[in-house]
Amino acid sequence: MIKIYVDWNIMSGMRSNHFPELLSILLNNDKFLCLYSTSHISDIFRSYSDDEEQKARIQDDLEFITKITNDFCLFNDGKNIILDQYDPQELLDSRIEESDIFSDLSIDNLFKSDSDDPALNSLLEYFKTTLKSLELDSVFKEAFENPESAKILNDIFPGLKDDLTMNGFFNSFSKMNYNLNETEGYKDLRQIVQKIGVNSGHFNENKDPFELIDNSYKKKGIENFKSNEYLPKGKNAPEWYDEIMNEYLYLDMHGYKSDKVKVSEKEKNTFSNTTDDASHTAFASICSFYLTNDDKNYLKTKAVYKKLSIETKVLKPAEFIEYYNEYLNYNSISDHFKSLFEIFTKPIFYDTDNDEGEYFGKFAYPNEYFFNFFNKIWVPVNKGEDYFYFTLSTVPPNPSKIYTAFKEIESLVRMFYEAFGPDKNGLELFEISEIQNEIWGGRHWLSDVGEIKLVRINGWLQLYYNNEEIKKKIADVKLASNDSLIKRLLKGYKRYFKSKSV
Repeated sequence: MIKIYVDWNIMSGMRSNHFPELLSILLNNDKFLCLYSTSHISDIFRSYSDDEEQKARIQDDLEFITKITNDFCLFNDGKNIILDQYDPQELLDSRIEESDIFSDLSIDNLFKSDSDDPALNSLLEYFKTTLKSLELDSVFKEAFENPESAKILNDIFPGLKDDLTMNGFFNSFSKMNYNLNETEGYKDLRQIVQKIGVNSGHFNENKDPFELIDNSYKKKGIENFKSNEYLPKGKNAPEWYDEIMNEYLYLDMHGYKSDKVKVSEKEKNTFSNTTDDASHTAFASICSFYLTNDDKNYLKTKAVYKKLSIETKVLKPAEFIEYYNEYLNYNSISDHFKSLFEIFTKPIFYDTDNDEGEYFGKFAYPNEYFFNFFNKIWVPVNKGEDYFYFTLSTVPPNPSKIYTAFKEIESLVRMFYEAFGPDKNGLELFEISEIQNEIWGGRHWLSDVGEIKLVRINGWLQLYYNNEEIKKKIADVKLASNDSLIKRLLKGYKRYFKSKSV
């Protein structure tokens, strides 16, 4: 299956009968594994209220998420990004319950107790009193004594200068969090960052935005400025996830396609909108496609993915439909085989050497996803002009995260099983219990159209194919080149699948 991530704007649009062609494509559950994330829940939570009509609209939203994703959800458990099936209603209920915590980050609220145990409550009160009284590092006091740095700190940490203790810090941090996520405070913070001399007027379509920002810092005499300091990497999420978030926020902070910040009776656009967009970008990086209809998110995401060498394709609905019609519109297994062998007639292969400098074979990275999964082809060193063997694998969009869902393996096995029946060992459909320590023995078919072996090694799912069965049938024909072999194979596949009515 092809993993695809769709932002909330498009999802809600499809629910309202916009993008009908896109919806019909994505509802092909045999081809696409469409995912949602906790960021979609955050998007919905922003419109939550006790109004009954609004509750009904939100219920429709949640049911639509289930319809298009089958409840397959990406979420952060603090250490890893997990893919599992979760009812979006349960996630929203949890988000509502946690809202009080996020609205007040003071020590008293964070460490309040509901226990009836007097000893436990007494110990907790002692801990809070001790924590509140701890003084902050002297660097804060020195910074407030400097008029220039004091002004910046006052804007970022309101009230901190009057209480340089941990109690003052938590209270100030709570105010800062409120200002950023409930008011237009993010706009003020962004202005502070842009005082280095970088704003929206410094960017153009032909320049890398990260390079422009970096050059501006260098002109100010600031070398090797780190852009990944908004969130501490690896503390509350995988490092690769935090890195994407930070790079995204870095662009927005410095004025590159910055989000609108405005709070009024009719709208509420704050820092939380930007962080949710950044998290959509991070979650989507483990998928083959990310669909967004937000121009600013579209361009910032493309810039971040380019910098971090992430191969997720960022497309708008019309772009994806065009891509689908040209490269993905294969449904039967015979269509996939036909498309696969036609690839060998295209000039997309290149020679590769191994680490010792010896010829290693040919590689190609087509736009197609063969059998709704594979997008990398390796043809090893030719063993003879009448022998043709190759391997299919996949290139992980995010080089920091190799992620193959059990659902993807299940779908692949089902496709081949329905065409060829049980494998040579009598194995049929996939069971999760077959996976042991990332190793999967896979399936091995000896079919009329050749030998097909599907295995998983160290997280990598690969398909090995050779044509020994075809070779036996056409041994009396001298194959002059791979091109002529391809033609023979195509004819063989057409005859086979026609006879099987697949």
